[in-house]
This record gives sequence, C-alpha cells and structure tokens, in this order.
Amino acid sequence: GQPHPNIVLIPNGVKITDFASLPPKGLFRQTFGIAEDQKIVLFMSRLNAKKGLDLLLPAFQQYAEKHANAVLVLAGSDDGYGQTTRQFIDRHQLSDRIKPVGMLTGDIKKAALADADVFTLPSYSEGFSMACLEAMAAGIPALVSDRVGFAEAIRHYDAAELVDLTVDNVHRGLERLLGNDQRRTEIRQNAHRLVTEQYDIDRLSRRLLNEYELIICP
Repeated sequence: GQPHPNIVLIPNGVKITDFASLPPKGLFRQTFGIAEDQKIVLFMSRLNAKKGLDLLLPAFQQYAEKHANAVLVLAGSDDGYGQTTRQFIDRHQLSDRIKPVGMLTGDIKKAALADADVFTLPSYSEGFSMACLEAMAAGIPALVSDRVGFAEAIRHYDAAELVDLTVDNVHRGLERLLGNDQRRTEIRQNAHRLVTEQYDIDRLSRRLLNEYELIICP
C-alpha cells in the first residue's frame, strides 16, 4: 500500500465506442424466450464458486418468491459450478426463472447487454472485473460486491449497488434496484461518468504513452 517512486499504476480500460451502438432491444429476449415484461438480471462470468453464485442463486430465489417480474440469466462457461447450479434450479423448480445460457460472445453478447436491466457479480475475488466495466459502459446498472477490483472508485462515484457478501444483502440489493426505476437511472448515469472519466481506453492509452515519454525523456 505504500507508493513507490518507480511504479505507476494504470488500470484496465474499455473502448466506450464499442458499446455506443448495441443491437436493438428485444433480440436477446426473443432468442431465449424471455417475456418483454420481465426484467433481466444478467450474471456474465464463469460459473465458478468464487463468483458468488452460492449467494446469488438463493438471493434470487427469495426475490422470485415475491416477484414474477424478473429472470436471472447466467451467461458464462462452466468452471466447476455448473452442476451445482443446475441442481439448485431443479430442486427449487426455477427453470422458468433462472436461465443458464452458456458463454456469450460477439453480437449475442451485445444483445444481452442491450436487454439487461441489472448486471450482477457478487464475487468473492476479482483482480479487475472487465465484465462489470463493460456492463457499466453499456449502461446497465450494476449490483456487485466490493471485491470487483475497483470498488473504491465505484463507491466514490456511487456507480453501482455495492453489497456485502451475504445472501440477505444480495437479496436486498435486488429489491432496491429492481423495485426502483429512479435508482437504476441514477446508478446508470454515475457509472457512465465513472467509465468516461477513469476507464476510457483512449485516455488510459495517452497516460501510458506519457509515462513512457517521461522515462525516455525525463
């Protein structure tokens, strides 16, 4: 945690223009049979124990028991937690509310981002979550843990719903976001400002170039 005179930290970035024009809304819903009146909670990461699925699945189950207006989409490859996920869905008869769709890439990934109402990643450990950053760049309000890698910046900008790692906290976060259009709009706007000011790849590239120039021509 101590600053070093010969180290400069430049974070990962995202090309904002890649998310400026997304596919038309409704394409992802049509592909996976999700009704227009159901909000999409999008988890986009590997199905791995460290991603907080042991919290998200029961938290969403609690939400689904009270509300019929949301579907949880699990977009990611199986990395050790797929069978546990399927067993949870079958045991609680949630096949119509929780949809594992596998890893998404290219246009269908962008279609998922276009249709999602909330992005979620209650992860136990992340170096730096590019999935979260991309969701923010795409204008999706996020519900994440403080382990996503840039939580302090998120907290400073109030750019996501940050939750502690318990089932109840994730459930309450879902209730707050899905039940409050104004809060989702507020978070979306704050996240756009955060990404533009701190994680725009063009700005970060210029910072990196400037650092190289200082080394070559101090």
